[in-house]
Amino acid sequence: MSADPVIRIRSLHKSYGGTPVLRGLDLDVPAGQRLAIIGRSGSGKSTLLRLLMTLDRPDSGDIIINSDHLWHERRDDRLVPARKAHVDRVRANVGMVFQHFNLFPNMTALGNITIAPRKVLGISTVDADQQAHRLLEMVGLEGKANAYPGELSGGQKQRVAIARALAMEPKIMLFDEVTSALDPELVGEVQTVLKELARRSGMTMLIVTHEMRFARDIADRVLFINDGVVVEDGPPHVVLERPANEETQLFLQSLLCKE
Repeated sequence: MSADPVIRIRSLHKSYGGTPVLRGLDLDVPAGQRLAIIGRSGSGKSTLLRLLMTLDRPDSGDIIINSDHLWHERRDDRLVPARKAHVDRVRANVGMVFQHFNLFPNMTALGNITIAPRKVLGISTVDADQQAHRLLEMVGLEGKANAYPGELSGGQKQRVAIARALAMEPKIMLFDEVTSALDPELVGEVQTVLKELARRSGMTMLIVTHEMRFARDIADRVLFINDGVVVEDGPPHVVLERPANEETQLFLQSLLCKE
């Protein structure tokens, strides 16, 4: 894991309908790190991922990915609002897997995985198909290439979604509560795929999760966000077992009460 940040975030603010969600969040993520992000509902976890993926625009603050400003570009030695082409180029380093899969229902698993590499990256159909079959094998679905989403279980759909994101060869992967929409018996199969991906790829991963055991198993580092700012940050065994911050302690105790 490199010590140089692949993601730098400074004083990030975002509100929705006048309600602040992120309140000056600061964060550095080294290349190759697996960062689990935990916190209460509405604390700003998913909003952070959406801003990194450019699904939403921050109200203020700065996001830098691989030394490139995401929402600004340098022109005549000045930082100015970025043009769409610049945003798209920087965002190409980032892939995201969503809570609810977001697969195209009228396309097979193979079609879902290959459409973006063909249309966006200009990869040939033959090469895109070969890559998709490799990815399906990696996520344990080598026999499901011609299956439609309606023919797959929730866990299988989520594994296709993971393969689809990987097909764009991002340097950074974002996972937003990817097991929370699944039946309990299907959670383990998706977590197993993510653990294997983390072990094999060396990819930078930001994982929003409510599964503390999963966070402990997969992450190098755990971040607790509360009320739009980082309030605790450290190794999993410290944050999850010996948290120093009172809000972190209360959050973890509330999860134990639900078990």
